[in-house]
Amino acid sequence: MKVAPIPDNETERLISLHKLGLLDTHPEKRFDLITQTAARIFNAPISTLTLVDSNREWFKSCQGLPEHEGERAISFCGHALLEDEILVIQDTTKDERFADNPMVTGKPFLRFYAGVPLMSADGQRVGVLCIKDTKPREFSLEDQEVLKGLTSWAEVELNSRNLALAMSTQRKLMTELKEKNSNLSAVENTQTETNKALLNVLEDLNAVKDDLQIEKARNEATISSLGEGLVALDTERKVTIFNNAAEKMLSIKSTEIVSKKITDLRLEDEAGQIIPFSKRPTTIAFETGKVTKVTAYFLRKDKSRFPISITATPILLEGKTIGLVELIRDISQDMEIENAKSEFVSLASHQLRTPLGVIKWYLEALGTEAYIKDSPEVVKSYIDQISKSNDRLINLVKDLLTVSRIEQDRVKDEPSLVNVVEVLKAVVNELQILAQQKQITLVLNLKKTQIPQLKLDSGRFQEVIENFITNALIYSQAGGTVEVSIDFNDRDVLIQFKDTGMGISPEDQDRLFTKFFRAPQAVISDPEGSGLGLYVGKSYVEGWGGKISVESTVGVGTTFTITLPITSNGNILNKSDQLG
Repeated sequence: MKVAPIPDNETERLISLHKLGLLDTHPEKRFDLITQTAARIFNAPISTLTLVDSNREWFKSCQGLPEHEGERAISFCGHALLEDEILVIQDTTKDERFADNPMVTGKPFLRFYAGVPLMSADGQRVGVLCIKDTKPREFSLEDQEVLKGLTSWAEVELNSRNLALAMSTQRKLMTELKEKNSNLSAVENTQTETNKALLNVLEDLNAVKDDLQIEKARNEATISSLGEGLVALDTERKVTIFNNAAEKMLSIKSTEIVSKKITDLRLEDEAGQIIPFSKRPTTIAFETGKVTKVTAYFLRKDKSRFPISITATPILLEGKTIGLVELIRDISQDMEIENAKSEFVSLASHQLRTPLGVIKWYLEALGTEAYIKDSPEVVKSYIDQISKSNDRLINLVKDLLTVSRIEQDRVKDEPSLVNVVEVLKAVVNELQILAQQKQITLVLNLKKTQIPQLKLDSGRFQEVIENFITNALIYSQAGGTVEVSIDFNDRDVLIQFKDTGMGISPEDQDRLFTKFFRAPQAVISDPEGSGLGLYVGKSYVEGWGGKISVESTVGVGTTFTITLPITSNGNILNKSDQLG
């Protein structure tokens, strides 16, 4: 580990730092707003406004860390202090200066750092504004310019105290003038000092004004040069910023939309229906205070429409939303690529299905031949492995064809009233053999005596149930329990699958229902999975108007819940019908 170096002008730097009068003072909203904004813009878990003292770094404002100071010798900010513009470390484990740093090898396990030096009014480097992350990440030139802009804002706040002191000196001198007006000489001297103070104040104000104008111009240039559409809103949902990319993408001039409500824009769903105000990302982000991402279709003035991705990020101050930033991206090309991929998968799967079926038929025919029955065990083992591998390929092709139909909206349901209890009982009974082989207890729990029938596709419903129970058995250890339960309320039927397996991390839960995703622990436990089962199940359930949720703790277990709406023509079964 390389210790943070000490600059040659350390004495002058420390004098300037202490003149600020900020060390060991209470937190202030004006500084907290800066670090909160930095953390929100860059989606960073840690952001600090750090003052570098003789042997420590002290946080005037801190987001994401419990401590308020640390050792200067091991600090990242001690290095950033000496940079001309910015210090960026995209992966600390790959930088020899920091790879064995205690803050990398131990808490808070830093993997990314970006910091810009903070300058006092007399030109001394007194601290650093920085963001930190526990994961490696890239940091573009545009990102660097935004962080520099936030640093300029912080410098204005840092030096405002000395400006206020100058103003206080002016008022004090004026008071003394009035009290000593009997002494002309004293008055003249005081007036001279007052004029000097006023000149200093004016110079400071002009310098601050010039810096703010430069920073404003820099920020405007950065926003204008962004490749994605950027729209900023105030608390009334009125547009305050509408950059060049948004103008070109949406065919709207900024002069036409600035100061108007964003809800004036026409957003449609895939079917061409207007998306209601309550389901728009602007509304959701303002109401929840959380980042919201929505895919929709934008309708231009000429009635042409195209798909866009909207990410709405609220700007929070002390838990209250004070504004919103929306990033808008044209995803037409992405969807074309995705459609092409789906068509390729569909074509390839269709072409593979026939020869795989033929192989399966020949393997079954071989199994009936006498010379195969009389062959050595090693030959039988080879044929058995070939047969199993062929079956896995057939199942994979089946899953790929199902995914292709889902993506191309070619899934044809055959809905009918289904006795869901009977389906659950049949699947649980069928999978008892697998449960016994794995020494796992598999139970079905009917929480109420009457369960409504549901109108859905019986075959696909059974496929979903089989997949969830099979997964629970595969990822549970011997001696564990898998409980399948069913309940209902006035609106929905609730089916739960609770296991005592390995559990799923929060990071993996976010990607659990995406195509081909498999958690690292799942790959180790079952290398042969395709990563398509949960994606297919979620698509079917949502097609029936339902939803799937997951709760999990690593090392404890996982609970999946399927919520399906009760249709208006659903029936209530008698207890005797359920228990058969």
